[in-house]
Amino acid sequence: MPDSKSTIGRVEIKSETRGEVEAVFATTAVNGRPVIDSHGDVYAPGAFEDGAEVILSAYGHAVWQGALPVGKGHIRVTDSEAIVAGRFFLDTTAGRDTFAVVRELGPRQQWSYGFDVLAADDGVVDGQKVRVLKQLQVHEVSPVPIGAGVGTRTLATKNASTPEDVFVKELMRFVGRNLEDALRHELEDIRHSLDLARLRDQPRADVLDIRRRFLPNE
Repeated sequence: MPDSKSTIGRVEIKSETRGEVEAVFATTAVNGRPVIDSHGDVYAPGAFEDGAEVILSAYGHAVWQGALPVGKGHIRVTDSEAIVAGRFFLDTTAGRDTFAVVRELGPRQQWSYGFDVLAADDGVVDGQKVRVLKQLQVHEVSPVPIGAGVGTRTLATKNASTPEDVFVKELMRFVGRNLEDALRHELEDIRHSLDLARLRDQPRADVLDIRRRFLPNE
């Protein structure tokens, strides 16, 4: 397994119905100053490849022990963070389970990533000797129980929270309820019409008795 780093993560569920998530898996700077992580590393600008595709692993980098990936995503880089924007495979048990735990833990969730160092230098930050990571190849990002990085977190885990999702959900609920009522009333009208037809075609017994007594020849 390649190197790994862990951090407390900010997570955001972008769409619960699609299993979409965004999470900070590395903090590179705070107020413009490099962040020294628990491994004594700092990140140079450009250490992470913006837009690079990555695997989402089940808890504890389980993919390196032979477990199937639970999702996929890509890296988004800002001046201070590396973020994974991904989608869990909700049509798999492992994907659904991992997503459910990440969603429920929210900001408590910590994150880690497996990577290879492609380029690095020695350096000094605030009087401390550090390794300056200049270029990394990130293979996978994983939720973990306890992380080693700084400021990793889940950004969002929302239940159909976009305006479009909410509108569609409410519209379908409204249409479904009203369609159900309309069908019920339509069926009641049909049943009533059939009952009237039976009464018309099948004269009542008391009427037939009167006709026999007073109009015997008919």
